Amino acid sequence: MIAFNALNTYRIASALTLTALLAACGSSVPLADTKPAPALPNLLKLEPAPSASLLTGNFYCELGNRVDLAGAGSDVKLTWKGRSYPMTTVSTTTGAVRLEDKASGLVWIQIPAKSMLLNSKLGQQLANECKLR
Repeated sequence: MIAFNALNTYRIASALTLTALLAACGSSVPLADTKPAPALPNLLKLEPAPSASLLTGNFYCELGNRVDLAGAGSDVKLTWKGRSYPMTTVSTTTGAVRLEDKASGLVWIQIPAKSMLLNSKLGQQLANECKLR
């Protein structure tokens, strides 16, 4: 009987604690009145690293995928599954080459060891281990 009472007391205390925590999470401040948090200072002084030079050509990837890159500077075209996409260069702090097409969500990341193609809209990796041949 004592164990039963202790268990009930524990359950009631847990329910009250949960109720109090949930009530504390509520806010009567309308969302329109909230202000964005101030930006944190760049304490590490990270600056965009100079990116490696863009390699262009026919990239052969695992699972038989193929990506073609052509162009230079700001005029780079990526061909994937028969469609061409205009890519823009995005600076990185790591020195990797990063190209994006905002409309389609395609992101091309190129490092010395390999390259990969991602779809940022779907959160998917489309091609990996891409290398020039």
